[in-house]
Amino acid sequence: MSVVACRVSEKGFEIASDSITVRGHTQTRGQTSTHSKLYETNDVVVGSVGSAEENSLFRLFVETHRPAHANEDAILEFMAEFSDWKKKRMDRSNIDNDYMIGFSGLVYTVESWHVERIKSYMAIGAGMSFALAALYLGHTAKKAVETAIELSIYCEAPILVIEKYAQTPPATDGGRARRSSKVRG
Repeated sequence: MSVVACRVSEKGFEIASDSITVRGHTQTRGQTSTHSKLYETNDVVVGSVGSAEENSLFRLFVETHRPAHANEDAILEFMAEFSDWKKKRMDRSNIDNDYMIGFSGLVYTVESWHVERIKSYMAIGAGMSFALAALYLGHTAKKAVETAIELSIYCEAPILVIEKYAQTPPATDGGRARRSSKVRG
């Protein structure tokens, strides 16, 4: 269930998600958490599709852990650390969810232990095909999720959005670039 979409540009990135929550065969409309699919903690942006259980555990993990570097190998090692951490808590180490991880200005997808940097756009989840079509046509990540919600029975509003972008520094800071973020829900 769900959809998470990302658009990357030279200015930064935007990640958007839907908010569907399903228990068994029942959707809990109007009772969804505002951070169940997309959140930022410890300077890491995470979008997740799959089980709420694993995503909740991953959120706890990210509260106290970060990737060592912003590259595919470091993200893969980060996920391996999560797998070990999860095994200690649940006696299960499998990672079943798919993730988008934004860190140090870059975004990566993690799908079945395959890590890849997103260079332009990507989507994951049940609404992925609809979102990818919208992204291909040049739409924002938010519009891609909107499209998936309209066309997929497995995606539901409200839409959550996290934008991370570089700001032009003021003249008084010696020309150092800064990162800033904007979260909308």
